[in-house]
Amino acid sequence: MHSMQDNRDHRERESREALSRIVIDTQGNEWVVHEVDTPQAWAHGNRCLIFSSPAVVRRVWHYPDQWVRLTSGELLDLLGDTSPA
Repeated sequence: MHSMQDNRDHRERESREALSRIVIDTQGNEWVVHEVDTPQAWAHGNRCLIFSSPAVVRRVWHYPDQWVRLTSGELLDLLGDTSPA
């Protein structure tokens, strides 16, 4: 259950490229989440979400356009749909 961590969530709203979230999972790991363009030939889409922690980086290719409005738990649930970075 992620809801007890929702109060530790932060948002930054400067521009779409700079838009990021910081969420804390149930194990206490801090993830910085941001959306980036992916023009590379190997990319699975035009954009992806990057989830980065001190130990690992993950890309999420399928996510809602309004991902920044998701709760911390909903955002962390997206990590179930990942590919290695």
